[in-house]
Amino acid sequence: MENTAEGSAYDLLHGSIVTGPIRLAWAEAPWDTAVFGYPVVQVATIEARDGAQASDLAPFVDACGTGGVGLASCRLAHDRLRESMLLETIGFRFIEMVFQPEFDDLQSSGPGDAQGLEVVRAEAADLAQIVEVAGAAFGCERFHVDPRLPSRLGDLRYQNWVRSSLDHPTQRLYAVRDAGQLVSFFVTETLADGTCYWHLNAVAPARQGMGYGLRAWRAMMHQARMEGATRVRTSIVARNHRVLNLYARLGFSFPAPSMTFHWVRAA
Repeated sequence: MENTAEGSAYDLLHGSIVTGPIRLAWAEAPWDTAVFGYPVVQVATIEARDGAQASDLAPFVDACGTGGVGLASCRLAHDRLRESMLLETIGFRFIEMVFQPEFDDLQSSGPGDAQGLEVVRAEAADLAQIVEVAGAAFGCERFHVDPRLPSRLGDLRYQNWVRSSLDHPTQRLYAVRDAGQLVSFFVTETLADGTCYWHLNAVAPARQGMGYGLRAWRAMMHQARMEGATRVRTSIVARNHRVLNLYARLGFSFPAPSMTFHWVRAA
């Protein structure tokens, strides 16, 4: 067995287990550590074979305990039930089902205009308003719905994300405006395969229910098309049925979903 769970604080928050029945690797999520005020880790990979049992995960459990980890998360393909059940034996709990809708053939089938809206790269002067929207527009995501976590930290997480995207080397922050007024924002990234990935987006709460979702999303599809992207992909939670319906109306397809699990240290 290879196990890097012993050693320095870094080793405790970045490790792996390799045995006959189990493969598991974990790493710190420093952006979440900064928000929560205690170490947060993500299980990057897990593969369980016949005979795998909770005791095989002991090095990971010990590393989390010794390293002071307060939150661990794992995302699995929808059919990885062996792995999900194994995680549940050490205290992980199911939180959400996640879809990654895609719009392929963007160049041929994407919207041909910006729907009467203005799409611009956000500047420093726009940041305060967009940060305010990011702190109020979300409520269906895993950090908001897990009753063991303060939802305000979810708001802070998305606000920090917006702040960091302004000068990020690969992510871009866009403001979508109508008659000069902010109606929506998007954090996007152009991937090597020509995909425009939408990391984070929202309609300003004051503008919700006014049809801006459909218009802003089409405007951003048009923006991606003009920038040469061949497809758009994003990630949404199944409980956000309003947004699911929006992507269906826009013609996105829905590949197989994933499951998200949380382990939270007992108070």
